[in-house]
Amino acid sequence: MSNTNNVAERSAKETQSLVQASLARRYRAERRFRAYGLAAVLAGIGFVVFLFGTIFSQGLSVFQQSYVKLTIQYDSETIDPSGARDPDDLVTADYQALIRAALRERFPTVEGRPNLRELYALVSSAASIELQRRVVEDPTVIGQRETLWLLADDTVDMLLKDKVSRTAAEDERRLSDQQIGWIDELVREDRLALRFNRAFFSNGDSRDPEQAGVRGALIGSALTLLITLLLSFPIGVGAAVYLEEFAPRNRITDIIEVNINNLAAVPSIVFGLLGLAMFIGVFGLPRSAPLVGGFVLTLLTLPTIIIA
Repeated sequence: MSNTNNVAERSAKETQSLVQASLARRYRAERRFRAYGLAAVLAGIGFVVFLFGTIFSQGLSVFQQSYVKLTIQYDSETIDPSGARDPDDLVTADYQALIRAALRERFPTVEGRPNLRELYALVSSAASIELQRRVVEDPTVIGQRETLWLLADDTVDMLLKDKVSRTAAEDERRLSDQQIGWIDELVREDRLALRFNRAFFSNGDSRDPEQAGVRGALIGSALTLLITLLLSFPIGVGAAVYLEEFAPRNRITDIIEVNINNLAAVPSIVFGLLGLAMFIGVFGLPRSAPLVGGFVLTLLTLPTIIIA
C-alpha cells in the first residue's frame, strides 16, 4: 500500500512538473507573440511616420511660389483704344503686351526675337489674368503705373527651389544660361522671391504647374463626404436598429445579415466598378465626382455602419 502511494505521489509530482513546464512554454510563447505583435505595430507606425514625413518634406515647397516684381504701365492704347471703358473691351485686351513691355523696360539691352522670347518666358501666362482682373475691377488704373508682384513661370520657381542643376549642360535643362543670368539679377535686386502660394488654395486644376491648386479637389471631397453622410448615416442606423430590434428571426433575416457581413469585406474597387456600371452606365447620372462618388461611398460604408 505504501509503495502504491509513493508511486501515485511520484506520478502526481511528474504530472505537475509537466504541467508547469507546459505552462511555462505557453507563457514564453505568449510573451514572444505579444513582443512580435508590438514590434509589428511599432514597425507599421514607423513606416507610416516615414511615409508622411517624406510626403510632407518633399511637398513643403508647394506652399511657396516664385513671384517677380514688375512696374506695369496700364497703356490706354493697348487696353482701351476707344476710351469707352466697355467691359467687353477691357476683358479682351492684350494684357500680355503690358507684361512684355515691363520686361523690355527692365532689360532694355535684350534684342532679337529669340532672346525676347526667352525673356518673356520668365513670367507665367497667369500674370496677364491678374492684370485683367485689376483693370476690370478698377478701370481708373488705366493710364497709370503700378508696381506688382506677378506670378513667375514654373521653370523659374524650380530654379529658386534648387530643383534645377546650374552645373548641368545648357541643353540638358529648361533654362538657358542667359535666363539664369536674368534671374540672378532680379534676385539681387529683390525683384524675384519666393512668397506664400495663395493660388494653391484658390486655384483648380491647370496645365501650368505654377497655376495649379487644390480648390476643386477640396470642394469635391467636401461635397462627396456631405452626400455620403446624408445618405449612409440615417439609412445605416435605421437598418441596424430594425435588424436588431424589430426584424423577425427567420431565414430571410439571417441571409440579409450574412450578406451585409460579406459586403463589408468586399474590396472598394468592386464598389467603384459597380458605381461606374450602374449609376453612370445604367441610370445615366452625370459624371460628377461628388454625386456619383457620394453614392458609391454610401454603398461602401453602409455595411460597416450597420455592423457597428
